[in-house]
Amino acid sequence: MIKKFFHYVCFAITSIIWMALVALVLHFGLLYLFGIDPLAPETYAGIADYWNSGGVLHGRDILMLLLIIAYFPICCLGCYKLYHYKYLKLLTVPLNKIFNHGLDGYVAPDVNIKNLKIEEKKTLEQIVQERLDEEKKKNQQTNSSVEFRKNIIDKINESKK
Repeated sequence: MIKKFFHYVCFAITSIIWMALVALVLHFGLLYLFGIDPLAPETYAGIADYWNSGGVLHGRDILMLLLIIAYFPICCLGCYKLYHYKYLKLLTVPLNKIFNHGLDGYVAPDVNIKNLKIEEKKTLEQIVQERLDEEKKKNQQTNSSVEFRKNIIDKINESKK
């Protein structure tokens, strides 16, 4: 119940913001393109007087009227899209694009849990014994390499004689 109420409140707030944004764009667009203020009642009284006195609408005038009339369908379409869109995405999508700019091509490797080894817990004696065994292997390898070098040096010295 509260979730639906919160959803409708968010929808109402974002719809009001959307309609205000579209009205501002329309306002400044019509002021820039035609020099009229769509929010002033005098504008519509002037259009009605012009039409009633037999004025002819040209292409530019028709475009102006279509822009004014298109305000309502644009608001309705925008509100419909906002209703079906997750509200937090409005904030997080641009931020994620900015922060993950370098990570777009990176794909994280898949991890298969079945292939992970789970080691048994070892006692302290087992850990010490494993390390001692590793050290013995290292010492054997170094001893064998030292002996190997000595053998090569001896063979070289014998061949020189």
